Amino acid sequence: MAKTIAYLRVSTDMQDLNNQKHEIESYAKRRKLNIDEWIEVEVSSRKNMRDRRITDMIQSLKKGDKLIVSELSRLARSMRETHNIVHDIAKRKAHLHVIKQNLVMKGANDMATKIYINSFAMAAEIERDLISQRTKNGLARVKAEGKKLGNPNLKTDNRKRIEKANTFAENLRGTITSFIKDGFTQRQIVDELNRIGVKTPKGYEFKLTTLQRVMNRLGLSTIHTR
Repeated sequence: MAKTIAYLRVSTDMQDLNNQKHEIESYAKRRKLNIDEWIEVEVSSRKNMRDRRITDMIQSLKKGDKLIVSELSRLARSMRETHNIVHDIAKRKAHLHVIKQNLVMKGANDMATKIYINSFAMAAEIERDLISQRTKNGLARVKAEGKKLGNPNLKTDNRKRIEKANTFAENLRGTITSFIKDGFTQRQIVDELNRIGVKTPKGYEFKLTTLQRVMNRLGLSTIHTR
């Protein structure tokens, strides 16, 4: 049976992640699509495709599967990479939905989609180059003025954030492990955690994506979603 996968990628901004998720959820609702799997990646676009989980995700696609992204830049970082990703998805006879560019690619011979994707990829690459150059110019100006660059507390803040997330995950290891042993799916675990009143560090109810991040930290991310 064909499945629908949503792919989200951010560097560090969780608000951006939530925006992508909301955009994909709204799109799926309009298209009457049920998201079977959410893949959330918190990593820089400069990382390779395997680190961004693109390689494994594409290899898992079967004929008729649907992959949804909010925009091309979340999936690819250059024209060449866009070509390769689109080609691999088409070769597997899967469908690619790109929301902001209003594209639905359904096959390798869809010439109109190829043209659109090439155009958007080129525009995105040019935009990244311009932003990169403006950033370099700005940093050079600040340095020339004798100002120190960066947040001196950044490493400490990041370390504390990671330690807090790891501690939270470890505190749930026993509970989640017991659910897994009882044969619970990820969605059932989410429902049970909410039923017994477990909250996220920010005081929110658990969602599937929250559980998946916790399980990734614990090395327990292999059980079925449904």
